[in-house]
Amino acid sequence: MSSEPRAMTQEDLFARIQQKFPKIERSSIQVKDYLTIRLPSKDDLLPLASWLKQNGYDYLDMLTAVDHLGPVDMKGYIRQQNFNPFLPDGATPEIESAATPGYPYKPVIELLWSFVSIKDKARVIVKLELPRDNPSAPSLTGLFKAADWQERETFDLMGVTYEGHPNLTKILTPDFIQGHPLRKDYVHVKDRFDD
Repeated sequence: MSSEPRAMTQEDLFARIQQKFPKIERSSIQVKDYLTIRLPSKDDLLPLASWLKQNGYDYLDMLTAVDHLGPVDMKGYIRQQNFNPFLPDGATPEIESAATPGYPYKPVIELLWSFVSIKDKARVIVKLELPRDNPSAPSLTGLFKAADWQERETFDLMGVTYEGHPNLTKILTPDFIQGHPLRKDYVHVKDRFDD
Protein backbone atom coordinates (compact mmCIF):
# COMPACT_ATOMS: atom_id res chain seq x y z
CA MET A 1 0.00 0.00 0.00
CA SER A 2 1.15 3.48 -0.86
CA SER A 3 1.33 5.99 1.98
CA GLU A 4 1.38 9.02 -0.30
CA PRO A 5 -1.29 11.60 0.55
CA ARG A 6 -4.01 12.07 -2.02
CA ALA A 7 -3.74 15.15 -4.21
CA MET A 8 -5.86 18.12 -3.21
CA THR A 9 -8.90 18.55 -5.46
CA GLN A 10 -10.16 21.88 -6.75
CA GLU A 11 -13.02 21.66 -4.28
CA ASP A 12 -10.57 21.09 -1.40
CA LEU A 13 -8.45 24.07 -2.45
CA PHE A 14 -11.46 26.32 -2.97
CA ALA A 15 -12.80 25.38 0.48
CA ARG A 16 -9.43 26.31 2.02
CA ILE A 17 -9.37 29.61 0.12
CA GLN A 18 -12.92 30.45 1.19
CA GLN A 19 -12.14 29.59 4.79
CA LYS A 20 -9.33 32.16 4.74
CA PHE A 21 -11.00 34.65 2.33
CA PRO A 22 -14.79 34.24 2.68
CA LYS A 23 -15.70 36.93 0.10
CA ILE A 24 -13.84 35.22 -2.75
CA GLU A 25 -16.15 33.33 -5.12
CA ARG A 26 -15.77 30.96 -8.04
CA SER A 27 -15.84 32.74 -11.38
CA SER A 28 -18.95 32.13 -13.47
CA ILE A 29 -16.65 31.79 -16.50
CA GLN A 30 -13.97 29.19 -15.82
CA VAL A 31 -10.62 29.13 -17.64
CA LYS A 32 -10.22 25.66 -19.16
CA ASP A 33 -10.61 23.11 -16.37
CA TYR A 34 -8.64 25.12 -13.78
CA LEU A 35 -10.02 26.41 -10.50
CA THR A 36 -11.00 29.97 -11.44
CA ILE A 37 -11.85 32.44 -8.71
CA ARG A 38 -12.92 36.08 -8.64
CA LEU A 39 -11.64 38.70 -6.21
CA PRO A 40 -14.22 41.12 -4.78
CA SER A 41 -11.62 43.90 -4.47
CA LYS A 42 -8.05 44.70 -5.45
CA ASP A 43 -7.29 44.85 -1.73
CA ASP A 44 -7.63 41.05 -1.65
CA LEU A 45 -4.91 40.44 -4.26
CA LEU A 46 -1.75 40.68 -2.14
CA PRO A 47 -3.11 38.67 0.81
CA LEU A 48 -4.40 35.93 -1.54
CA ALA A 49 -1.20 35.83 -3.64
CA SER A 50 0.90 35.61 -0.48
CA TRP A 51 -1.33 32.83 0.92
CA LEU A 52 -1.17 30.90 -2.38
CA LYS A 53 2.63 31.18 -2.43
CA GLN A 54 2.89 29.93 1.16
CA ASN A 55 0.62 27.00 0.25
CA GLY A 56 2.66 25.68 -2.66
CA TYR A 57 1.47 27.90 -5.55
CA ASP A 58 4.90 29.45 -5.77
CA TYR A 59 5.13 30.08 -9.51
CA LEU A 60 3.39 33.00 -11.24
CA ASP A 61 2.96 31.56 -14.70
CA MET A 62 1.14 34.45 -16.32
CA LEU A 63 -0.72 37.67 -15.77
CA THR A 64 -2.72 39.48 -18.39
CA ALA A 65 -5.73 41.72 -18.93
CA VAL A 66 -8.89 41.63 -21.06
CA ASP A 67 -10.95 44.64 -22.15
CA HIS A 68 -14.63 43.68 -22.06
CA LEU A 69 -15.89 47.01 -23.47
CA GLY A 70 -17.21 45.56 -26.71
CA PRO A 71 -16.03 44.93 -30.25
CA VAL A 72 -12.88 46.74 -31.38
CA ASP A 73 -13.45 50.21 -32.79
CA MET A 74 -11.60 49.97 -36.12
CA LYS A 75 -11.46 53.71 -36.85
CA GLY A 76 -7.98 55.02 -36.40
CA TYR A 77 -6.26 51.74 -37.22
CA ILE A 78 -4.12 51.60 -40.32
CA ARG A 79 -6.45 49.91 -42.82
CA GLN A 80 -4.32 49.54 -45.95
CA GLN A 81 -3.44 46.06 -47.10
CA ASN A 82 0.12 45.13 -46.25
CA PHE A 83 2.49 43.65 -48.78
CA ASN A 84 3.13 39.96 -48.13
CA PRO A 85 5.51 38.17 -50.55
CA PHE A 86 4.15 34.76 -49.52
CA LEU A 87 0.58 35.45 -50.66
CA PRO A 88 -0.27 36.25 -54.29
CA ASP A 89 -2.54 39.16 -53.41
CA GLY A 90 -0.63 40.45 -50.38
CA ALA A 91 -1.79 40.14 -46.80
CA THR A 92 -5.37 39.16 -46.07
CA PRO A 93 -7.50 42.31 -45.91
CA GLU A 94 -8.69 43.22 -42.45
CA ILE A 95 -12.28 42.44 -41.60
CA GLU A 96 -14.69 44.77 -39.92
CA SER A 97 -15.21 44.25 -36.21
CA ALA A 98 -18.71 43.22 -35.16
CA ALA A 99 -20.37 42.50 -31.84
CA THR A 100 -20.63 38.85 -30.82
CA PRO A 101 -24.28 38.08 -30.03
CA GLY A 102 -24.81 37.06 -26.41
CA TYR A 103 -21.34 38.08 -25.18
CA PRO A 104 -21.58 39.94 -21.85
CA TYR A 105 -19.84 43.19 -22.85
CA LYS A 106 -19.28 45.61 -19.98
CA PRO A 107 -17.07 48.66 -19.33
CA VAL A 108 -14.36 46.88 -17.30
CA ILE A 109 -10.77 45.73 -17.61
CA GLU A 110 -10.41 42.22 -16.22
CA LEU A 111 -7.03 41.18 -14.82
CA LEU A 112 -6.06 37.51 -14.72
CA TRP A 113 -3.24 35.81 -12.84
CA SER A 114 -2.22 32.16 -13.19
CA PHE A 115 -0.61 30.70 -10.05
CA VAL A 116 0.98 27.26 -10.39
CA SER A 117 2.00 24.58 -7.94
CA ILE A 118 4.71 22.73 -9.83
CA LYS A 119 4.92 20.09 -7.09
CA ASP A 120 1.18 19.31 -7.27
CA LYS A 121 0.87 19.99 -11.02
CA ALA A 122 -2.06 22.30 -10.29
CA ARG A 123 -3.10 25.80 -11.33
CA VAL A 124 -5.39 28.50 -9.95
CA ILE A 125 -6.66 31.36 -12.11
CA VAL A 126 -7.48 34.56 -10.22
CA LYS A 127 -9.66 37.24 -11.84
CA LEU A 128 -10.30 40.85 -10.84
CA GLU A 129 -12.56 43.34 -12.61
CA LEU A 130 -11.50 46.99 -12.57
CA PRO A 131 -13.23 50.11 -13.90
CA ARG A 132 -11.85 51.24 -17.26
CA ASP A 133 -11.04 54.73 -15.94
CA ASN A 134 -7.59 54.55 -14.31
CA PRO A 135 -7.50 50.80 -13.56
CA SER A 136 -4.97 49.93 -10.88
CA ALA A 137 -3.99 46.94 -8.77
CA PRO A 138 -1.17 46.15 -6.34
CA SER A 139 2.08 44.96 -7.90
CA LEU A 140 3.11 41.36 -7.22
CA THR A 141 6.80 42.04 -7.97
CA GLY A 142 7.62 41.78 -4.25
CA LEU A 143 6.30 38.21 -4.20
CA PHE A 144 7.03 37.00 -7.74
CA LYS A 145 9.89 38.29 -9.91
CA ALA A 146 7.96 37.04 -12.96
CA ALA A 147 5.39 39.81 -12.38
CA ASP A 148 7.87 42.53 -13.36
CA TRP A 149 7.77 42.47 -17.16
CA GLN A 150 4.22 41.13 -17.34
CA GLU A 151 2.90 44.05 -15.29
CA ARG A 152 4.84 46.45 -17.50
CA GLU A 153 3.27 44.82 -20.56
CA THR A 154 -0.31 45.25 -19.30
CA PHE A 155 0.57 48.81 -18.23
CA ASP A 156 1.84 49.60 -21.72
CA LEU A 157 -0.83 47.86 -23.79
CA MET A 158 -3.90 48.13 -21.52
CA GLY A 159 -3.20 51.12 -19.24
CA VAL A 160 -3.30 49.21 -15.94
CA THR A 161 -1.23 50.83 -13.19
CA TYR A 162 0.47 48.49 -10.71
CA GLU A 163 0.89 50.20 -7.35
CA GLY A 164 4.35 49.63 -5.90
CA HIS A 165 5.99 48.41 -9.12
CA PRO A 166 9.70 49.40 -9.01
CA ASN A 167 9.93 50.43 -12.71
CA LEU A 168 6.49 50.82 -14.27
CA THR A 169 7.53 52.03 -17.72
CA LYS A 170 6.55 51.06 -21.25
CA ILE A 171 8.06 47.81 -22.47
CA LEU A 172 6.69 47.18 -25.99
CA THR A 173 5.59 50.46 -27.58
CA PRO A 174 7.73 53.55 -28.19
CA ASP A 175 7.26 56.54 -25.89
CA PHE A 176 5.60 58.61 -28.61
CA ILE A 177 2.66 56.17 -29.00
CA GLN A 178 -0.40 57.71 -27.38
CA GLY A 179 -2.94 55.51 -25.62
CA HIS A 180 -2.96 51.78 -25.05
CA PRO A 181 -3.15 49.69 -28.27
CA LEU A 182 -4.99 46.65 -26.86
CA ARG A 183 -7.92 48.62 -25.46
CA LYS A 184 -11.09 48.20 -27.48
CA ASP A 185 -11.53 51.97 -27.89
CA TYR A 186 -7.91 52.66 -28.93
CA VAL A 187 -7.59 55.14 -31.79
CA HIS A 188 -4.21 55.40 -33.47
CA VAL A 189 -2.82 58.94 -33.56
CA LYS A 190 -0.64 59.52 -36.61
CA ASP A 191 3.06 59.70 -35.81
CA ARG A 192 6.32 60.07 -37.70
CA PHE A 193 6.12 56.51 -39.07
CA ASP A 194 2.77 57.00 -40.82
CA ASP A 195 2.69 58.00 -44.49
